[in-house]
Amino acid sequence: MTRRHPRVLLVHYTAPSILGGVEHVMRAHAEALRDAGAEVTIVAGRGRAPRGVRLARVAEADSRSAAVLRDFRALARGERTKAHDALVERLVRRLRPLVRRADRVVAHNVLTMHKNLALTEALLWLASERPGLVIGWTHDLAWCDPQYAAERHGGEPWDLIARAHPTVRYVAVSEERARQLASLTGLARDRIAVVPNGVDVSKALGLSAAGTRLAERLDLYRADPLLVLPARLTRRKRIEAAIAAAVALRGRGRNATLVVTGPPGPHNASNERYLAELTALATGQPGVELLYAQGIHPPYRVIADLYALADVLVLPSASEGFGIPLLEAALHRLPIVCTDLETLRALGGDAPTYVPVGADGETIADAIDRALSDPRMRFRSRARALAWPRVLAEQVVPLVLEGVR
Repeated sequence: MTRRHPRVLLVHYTAPSILGGVEHVMRAHAEALRDAGAEVTIVAGRGRAPRGVRLARVAEADSRSAAVLRDFRALARGERTKAHDALVERLVRRLRPLVRRADRVVAHNVLTMHKNLALTEALLWLASERPGLVIGWTHDLAWCDPQYAAERHGGEPWDLIARAHPTVRYVAVSEERARQLASLTGLARDRIAVVPNGVDVSKALGLSAAGTRLAERLDLYRADPLLVLPARLTRRKRIEAAIAAAVALRGRGRNATLVVTGPPGPHNASNERYLAELTALATGQPGVELLYAQGIHPPYRVIADLYALADVLVLPSASEGFGIPLLEAALHRLPIVCTDLETLRALGGDAPTYVPVGADGETIADAIDRALSDPRMRFRSRARALAWPRVLAEQVVPLVLEGVR
């Protein structure tokens, strides 16, 4: 018998084509759930859904619809009107067939914001009929924001967004939001999952499609730090010392990854033996990526992508005639750890972190730590770790689809 796809509703005032932070996050969630095999429907009053995602347009879900705006103004004055109750009943009728068909309903901000309290009330009404169906995904809380103080009043429907509802599971996008939600509602902190938003690393850094594929294939978003060594494989480059530094950093509990981009130098037959030695060093060693040994021959565009992604350029050469990688790293504002050679110092001045000629892995690892001592540099790794593919695959999709497959 063929298993049907899980059916997921994502509920918000507007759909992802509308420019907004919540809408941006909802798009990422919708596409990831779609790609994981779910049948995804976005319930919203306005906008368009991503490709392969259905849109159920419910005009009264839109925070800017005429009926909702009239209701909002009355509620802001502290008046619950018959029109509000009629709006709730209309939304329940519109939503019930969609909710009845769903295996999971994820409400983005609807259960903690007051932009459409009729939608909040209708959704909670339906959630009470099917405990465990609804997840309240909390980006913001109206009751914790001073700018909304004049629009908040006691009693229902205002305090619906200040209470924890027993049939709803809650998620917050940050630890701070989780603490606020727990404090506001009395819900135990450990009952609130924290799932951060992600960043589209590829778009933010302008990576090529090939660079993005390589980053995902080698799992470079997890690296801490990510080290790049763009050089041909010749003995004077002392690539084994860079490998030893990556191993040393891993021994210190860091998730270091070293990417060596080049092929063997073409003019010395002994470079093939050097490749074999380096391959033996890298075999079975986590965090060492010799691209040539893996059959990867990156064009310069992909090497530029690695510069954009990396935390440190490592160049432990025994000799250099010039040092082009220093210039390339500088253009990417990339910290540099390199040998204290006259040619490199003349080029880099005081900018690089220098190591002695012949420095061992521990010494280079110490220099890498010094180069990353600025908190802004360490933050690069943390930001990269929140790449959308990782957040979605490891946290969003498992949480939403838990128990419905």
